Amino acid sequence: MADLRSEYNSCLYHAGAALARSLHRLAVAHFHPVGITPTMGFILLTARVAPGVSITDLGTVHLLDSSTISRAVDKLAADRYIVRANEAKVVQVFLTPDGERKAAEAESAWQKLQLEYRLLLGEGEARWLAEKTAKADEVLRKYR
Repeated sequence: MADLRSEYNSCLYHAGAALARSLHRLAVAHFHPVGITPTMGFILLTARVAPGVSITDLGTVHLLDSSTISRAVDKLAADRYIVRANEAKVVQVFLTPDGERKAAEAESAWQKLQLEYRLLLGEGEARWLAEKTAKADEVLRKYR
C-alpha cells in the first residue's frame, strides 16, 4: 500500500486535494467555535477592510464563483452580520455592528489557524508552500 500511496502522492492533483482537505479540517476547527464557516469568515474580513465590496470582487479576491459567495452572503445577511446594498446592478456588502464583532472573532480564528499550520509545517515551509500554491493556481486558472 505504501507504494501505491507514494505513486499517487507524486501527482499534483492527488497531493493538492489531500492538502486542501487537511487545511479545510483545520480551518473548520478554528472557525466553528465562532459560528461561521471559513468562507464566511474571510468574507467578513474583506468587508471590514473594503466596505461596500461587491459580490464579484469578493469572488475575485477569494477565488470563488459568484454562487458560492452569494450563498455565504445570504447566510451572513440572515444572521444580520452584513447588509447588502444594490448600486445599479452591483450588490455591495457592508458589515453591521454585529458583523464588526463577528469579523474580529473571524480575525482571531484566522490567526490561530495560521499559527497552527505554521507550527506544524514550520514558518518558512508554510510561507513557501502558500506562495508556490498560489503561483501554480494562477498559471492553471489562465488555461481553464
